[in-house]
Amino acid sequence: MKPEFLPFARALVVTLALVLPGAAAPLLARAAAAAPPAAAGADAPLYDVEMVVFRASSVAPVEDWDVVPAGRGFGINSGRAAPSPEVVRILPASDYRLDGVVRRLRTSGGWYPIAHAAWVQTAPPWGTHVGLPLSAIGVNVPGLSGTVYLEKAPQYMHLGFDVSLQGTATYTINEMRNVGANRKQYFDHPAFGIIAVARPVKPG
Repeated sequence: MKPEFLPFARALVVTLALVLPGAAAPLLARAAAAAPPAAAGADAPLYDVEMVVFRASSVAPVEDWDVVPAGRGFGINSGRAAPSPEVVRILPASDYRLDGVVRRLRTSGGWYPIAHAAWVQTAPPWGTHVGLPLSAIGVNVPGLSGTVYLEKAPQYMHLGFDVSLQGTATYTINEMRNVGANRKQYFDHPAFGIIAVARPVKPG
């Protein structure tokens, strides 16, 4: 395969009053390949995204956690050429909106925050499946790796994660769902979780 066509690689319900429950209907398994990206235009819409990653204080040893689940909600890659997402800026802690979530996690006794980041980015169209590595949004936590996806559609944004946490085993969250602006989303796993929120940035 030519270099310009290299692929872009890439439930436990916890009762937390701080999370607004979201539902994601399972779709077809994701095919992780994308056509060559074009450059994002200067007038491309911008999106403000924030996420908190947290881990469980203990994990039941009876599961084979190294089995990576098929991605939920990614669907079929459209194969369309699209601009790669770009991080416009990393937001400072003073702009965080999920500090209350972090405080409640810390006092829960069962969950421990390990990463908190917020940033402004562009977003490719829904179905292109081109994401941002965690390092691009300022997350550099030992044992935590993966990709964040934000895609735009006519009515919704689509927010997804293909993120792994290395512990006594490798735990993986691999899911995308359509989301409304400013609505907290909880991506769950018995060993760790992600709470995230996204919204379009108003011009000007």
